Amino acid sequence: MWRTGSGREEWYASVRAAATFSAIGAPLPSFIMGRPSRVLKVVFDAPTVLYRIGFGWTLGKRFLAVTHRGRKTGQLRETVLEVILFDPDSKESVVVSAYGTRADWYRNLLVLPALRVRTGRMDYAPEQRFLTPEETREAAIEFSRRHPWEARLVPRVLPAIGAAVPKHSDSDPVDLLASLPMVAFRPET
Repeated sequence: MWRTGSGREEWYASVRAAATFSAIGAPLPSFIMGRPSRVLKVVFDAPTVLYRIGFGWTLGKRFLAVTHRGRKTGQLRETVLEVILFDPDSKESVVVSAYGTRADWYRNLLVLPALRVRTGRMDYAPEQRFLTPEETREAAIEFSRRHPWEARLVPRVLPAIGAAVPKHSDSDPVDLLASLPMVAFRPET
């Protein structure tokens, strides 16, 4: 019923790991070179697996699972995404499409709205909105303020995973994040 993952995503996961080791100045372990090992694949797939077996709530509000319909097939899809900002007052979660407008989940949401979002212990039919460039910049600034260590990794990790960042972009994490499309989800009112 749910379709998740592909061989391409496995390769990206190994590149993400390599970029993280590179960003902290550590030598690359041999198991990261090439396709990820079984252990590494389990680590990178953990959020998806946790949501699939009903334990996604253990990840708190840092990840969400969005259920949507395929734009061509109409089949149900579920994608687990990292939340860059969560507003506890409005219960709004903001996610970024690292692969820009070419990400399948993003393209699906442009055609048909999300059907369901699960994050923390919340499970709801969402209102979704695509952030304006001004809102995207504000979200990038707030992410950098709330998560300074992760923000420092953005300039190395995003290009390494093949993210849709502008060529010859500078190393400012706010500019890089602000160049990517963002979507906000909140419970329907």
